[in-house]
Amino acid sequence: MAILASIWSYFWAVLTALPIVGFVLVYAIAFFVKKNHHDALTWSITISNVLLIRAVAAAYGVIWPNAMSVWLWIVLLFLGIALLIGWMQIKVRGKISLSKIGFSTWRITFVLFGLAYIMLFSTGIWKSMQFV
Repeated sequence: MAILASIWSYFWAVLTALPIVGFVLVYAIAFFVKKNHHDALTWSITISNVLLIRAVAAAYGVIWPNAMSVWLWIVLLFLGIALLIGWMQIKVRGKISLSKIGFSTWRITFVLFGLAYIMLFSTGIWKSMQFV
């Protein structure tokens, strides 16, 4: 049982450190099940966003261990994007669609967390190279 728990923790560690592995893995599984590239891509983006959030939170905690909690910044980012999209919907259409706000917020944060992951990953490598 300890071996299985160890394998499971290494699997989650790899997915947290390298969320692209999760993206490829989910895409392959979803394409095998659904036989549709669009559905497989949608599923992999959705799951990879969760993995990217975990990776950004972990990298932020390693680079700045004494800083304010990253989860506060993540919640504020989600709320800010949702409010901005809602405001734009009111200006353009005159009404709000919560499902479109949620979907758009999730997709925009996928791109933002992907960029933040690349930036924090390279910053972490640069910061660790200074100690060598």
